[in-house]
Amino acid sequence: MSELITKTGMDPSKGQSTPMPRREPAGDVQPDENDIDPRTAGGQPQEKVEDRPNVSTVTPEDYPEADRNKG
Repeated sequence: MSELITKTGMDPSKGQSTPMPRREPAGDVQPDENDIDPRTAGGQPQEKVEDRPNVSTVTPEDYPEADRNKG
């Protein structure tokens, strides 16, 4: 244990140096208007479904004649 303290300068038994704010009953930290989530900064709005490009379209020609359903 003392090796870890000398390598990092921190004592793991003391825990976190700055307490995390608790805002939910489960103890989850939830960002609010004063504590915004930095991962979402600069995100783009979602496109409408009609405006999204087609990634792939399957046609009957994509499958051999023998593998197609004859029904």
